[in-house]
Amino acid sequence: MMIYVGNIAYSMTTEELKNLFAPFGNVVSVKIIIDKATGRSKGYGFVEMDNDEAGLKAIKELNDTQVKGRNIKVNNAFRKAEQGPEKKEQGKKETTEE
Repeated sequence: MMIYVGNIAYSMTTEELKNLFAPFGNVVSVKIIIDKATGRSKGYGFVEMDNDEAGLKAIKELNDTQVKGRNIKVNNAFRKAEQGPEKKEQGKKETTEE
């Protein structure tokens, strides 16, 4: 399960993020998104856990908790994509050629 972690401290390391999620289950990978121009964290990242149940428990227990002075946001990374293509199609106008 891929988990989005937002509003993390700019000083947080991948090892610290991994350690935050480790009590909930096996952490497969951790990635903190870095700004290419500055080389600095953008304040969010992704944690991949090998088990959906562990991931959901981590989301439930860690979302909106304070870590390094910031209230982190923890969600399923693919929540919006799983809603289906009809969401994307709503804003498009249908055109027909005659």
